[in-house]
Amino acid sequence: MARGIVVTFEGETSSFSLTKLDREKLYGRRERIVVDERGDPCSAAHLTTDGAAVVPPGGCAHAYVDASFDTVERSDLKAVDAEGNFAQLVPSTLGVAQPLEGPVDARRVLDHIVTAVYQLAPEAVSPKLARALEAGQVFETRFNYREDYADSPCFLLANEDATFALVACPTRFGWAAREAGVTEIEPDNAEAGESDDLDFSMI
Repeated sequence: MARGIVVTFEGETSSFSLTKLDREKLYGRRERIVVDERGDPCSAAHLTTDGAAVVPPGGCAHAYVDASFDTVERSDLKAVDAEGNFAQLVPSTLGVAQPLEGPVDARRVLDHIVTAVYQLAPEAVSPKLARALEAGQVFETRFNYREDYADSPCFLLANEDATFALVACPTRFGWAAREAGVTEIEPDNAEAGESDDLDFSMI
């Protein structure tokens, strides 16, 4: 069985299977196909910067090189932090119980950019959590689909149709607001009824 999201709330554990939602699943998909004069599909190709050669599909690739321009295998790359220390891998949270925080203010979601949305199917949900989600409460936990160098905030919420997990990242900027109201300034030496409109008869 595929691993899903497991959370703990007030001492009780709940588990959900998850399905990732994307635009194609919600709205369908259209594909534009370019054809030649006979109606046969065309394939894309790359033109070199000097315009001297056409590179067919599969004729180019990306490679990692070091300071000596020697090729480096992707498996040999290591992540480091701002101080140059090797970063530690964070294990996947799938199938591992994560504590729920909250309920949190729903406006907290607005402090994040949602990067993925999962529809959750309940497998074993505690009655307390089910009632809280049905009441519109929002909860926060951590999520990491696969082993990576960082996990992400994850918000659990529900509507009348389903339960959802919103995987997000902090926006890291504050809201801007106008501190003072608009002050109207009267023009100097303006007479009542005088208009600043352009008089085209003067042109």
